[in-house]
Amino acid sequence: DRLLWAQVAPSPNAHAAAMSMAADMRNDTSRNPFVYTLHSNALLNRYNIVTKAWQVVSTAPLTGGTFGAGSTSAFVPSFGAVGTIAAGATTTSVTLTTALPTAVGVNMLANRGGSGEFGFKLRIIDTVAGKTEERWIVGNTASTTPTIRLETALTFTPATGARYELLCGRLFMLGAGTLAAGAFRSFEPASNTFANRSITNLPATVGTDSAILVMDELYVPFDHNPGEGMVKGATTYDTDLVALLATASAASTITGQATGGDAVVLANEYRNFQVRIVADPTTPGSVGQRRIIASHTAGPSAVYTLGTAWTTQPSASARFVIEQPNLLVLRTTGNTTTYTYNYTDATINNGTNSIAADAWSTTYFGAGPANNAVGNLWAPSFGIQPDPARNARHSFNYFFRGGAVTLDLLDIAGSITGTWTGAITYDGNVNSFGTGTTGCYSPFGQEGRYTYVNVYVASAVNQIYRFDAKNRVFSPYVPTDFIQAGTAAQGGRMAAYAAIDGTDTYDVVLLQSHLSTISQELIPLV
Repeated sequence: DRLLWAQVAPSPNAHAAAMSMAADMRNDTSRNPFVYTLHSNALLNRYNIVTKAWQVVSTAPLTGGTFGAGSTSAFVPSFGAVGTIAAGATTTSVTLTTALPTAVGVNMLANRGGSGEFGFKLRIIDTVAGKTEERWIVGNTASTTPTIRLETALTFTPATGARYELLCGRLFMLGAGTLAAGAFRSFEPASNTFANRSITNLPATVGTDSAILVMDELYVPFDHNPGEGMVKGATTYDTDLVALLATASAASTITGQATGGDAVVLANEYRNFQVRIVADPTTPGSVGQRRIIASHTAGPSAVYTLGTAWTTQPSASARFVIEQPNLLVLRTTGNTTTYTYNYTDATINNGTNSIAADAWSTTYFGAGPANNAVGNLWAPSFGIQPDPARNARHSFNYFFRGGAVTLDLLDIAGSITGTWTGAITYDGNVNSFGTGTTGCYSPFGQEGRYTYVNVYVASAVNQIYRFDAKNRVFSPYVPTDFIQAGTAAQGGRMAAYAAIDGTDTYDVVLLQSHLSTISQELIPLV
């Protein structure tokens, strides 16, 4: 069981300053089977986690800005293509009426690029049946509005106009320099579509260094399934997914369980998270609604007050989940501003601040305690289970600000605009988090506790550490066996993914060597 890095196929391109890796951090087989590497404005590669091979995705991923210090990327697992379905659906097939952004070929959605895996997952939200269900895609016609065939039957026949959500995710990429159209773009892997995204409210010029925190409804604790949220409930939906069972509701509230599930939550522990109604046999029209939690009481029977009122008030027996909000949080360009981006197709509103779809806000979360610097990185904690005293929480997002070893904390539930705490105490400081430092969160195994960090040390082996987000300990970890280059250069050279072998799930950390093509993987076993 000796811990060793294993060399895998070298990257087709050497690490260059400001390159970044991004991967899907879902903990089940629905995760996208690629690690994406943004090498420049003119090159996006991907690494297949199953076949251990590389390929070029695009020679024009970014069309604006100047690639360099400040460029970065991040993967979100939800909100690929969304829309409605046509009349004539059956329990095993649906036809889209809201067109995909690009036409797909025959059965293209039935293979995500892995080895022997099913295709993408399709979520159907039906306000006639009052149900939310997800199924694997096993076939499709060629079209922008394809007919999609499902692996197993739904428990209902979808009504005309039922909502679909293609759970393929999107890669978001940010360029640097003077921002212009095409400097912030997304890539949707199911239809291979690139799209420009809004740069309004971003700084006019991006430099220094950037780090993006992904908050997404499908990123859950290590022992939950995507779709079950942060707190396991006492009832099921969609055959075997778990949900909380409401005990009351009002125009702008919903009340949780009297025992079990969310009966243990502390007051406002999940402020700024979202409630999603996943099933409601009594008031089926309530299903699919997402609302941000503005505040809530402690359990038992916690009452969640929402940022905006329900469009259709759920019944007192609705099934719901508490999930992360669907937001990107960016620190960049050597300032204290917290930039927050809404990547969904609807406005996000916590009752005090709101962000329209495809928009950035500089006020949704408050300013950080100090400027970020080169070598900054996020260490979230959504994958843990909180300790009984709630000293560790899902709302805690740690930020190594770079340039030193200072660790800040953004608690998104600490107030309606979040609460930053600067220079918190933790065990195991190192000399510096300067140029060449990179890291990635790994929420799958090890109880979702660890962020792995490569601290650059010139002309030395790669110094690897890991940060325990549950216990605030930064400790040395197994180093690689190759020598660092003599010149430091920025870049997000690490990514983590879930390797799944039957019922077992393992962390795998992928690292590209500094200023070279060497790529290595590690399975952290202890």
